[in-house]
Amino acid sequence: MTLGEKIYMLRTENGLSQEGFGISLGVSRQSVSKWETGQSVPELEKIVAISNLFGVTTDYLLRDEFEGNCWKDPQAAPKETAYGAGHNMVYVSRRIHFEYKSKKTIGNLPLVHIHTGAGLYRAKGVIAIGNIAEGVLAIGFVAMGGFALGLVSIGLVALATLAAGILAFGSLAFGVITAGAVSVGIFSMGALTFGQFAFGASAHGAQVAVGDVARGNIALGYSQAIGNYTQVTNRQPFDYESACRMIDEHVSPYWSFFKTWAKSMVKFF
Repeated sequence: MTLGEKIYMLRTENGLSQEGFGISLGVSRQSVSKWETGQSVPELEKIVAISNLFGVTTDYLLRDEFEGNCWKDPQAAPKETAYGAGHNMVYVSRRIHFEYKSKKTIGNLPLVHIHTGAGLYRAKGVIAIGNIAEGVLAIGFVAMGGFALGLVSIGLVALATLAAGILAFGSLAFGVITAGAVSVGIFSMGALTFGQFAFGASAHGAQVAVGDVARGNIALGYSQAIGNYTQVTNRQPFDYESACRMIDEHVSPYWSFFKTWAKSMVKFF
């Protein structure tokens, strides 16, 4: 293996992008690319820095044919070493890691980028799947994109335990139209909801609130309703005609899009 190949292998096994690796050494991404493709070699001080960063010996980095342990700390060595007949020794890292990047690109992004493993691996593509994913369609522990699915998601449409977006759905959801155990949005639905139009067990809506306990300008509640215009009922449904009339009369035309939805939700509740 050449020096450039070893640098590439160590960088990718440790989940570093060329940019991130370059920042850690105080060089540009272009310099890292030239090292890995053999167009140039690092200065001696950079080789020492690479050795320290990855915990390998400088001998391992500099010698194409290397016999012996390349690891400074024997405990950090891989469990397995693979040999190929007539080939250089290849060390197999214990770090679980998988990466796939499609050759087809759209703009500057690969169509598909999958980057996962035991570490902070980042995937960035039109379709991105990784520990940290960024894309039009992003799936990961942390997902950011047009359609984002993960434990933590940020996107136009976000589904997650913690979700933020135009459309957000999750245990804790923030956005324009949201649904979740705790939901905060202009139009929000869930157990505990806050917004202009709120629907849930405990609903707090500046314009319309509907739920078991409702607080808002127009409040419709089964147990309690607090507002300027209220209905409290122990039976279902609410007086639908009366509720729609209150919404039409007391909610500004500015909210016309959501007023229609709100009247539908009253009928649903």
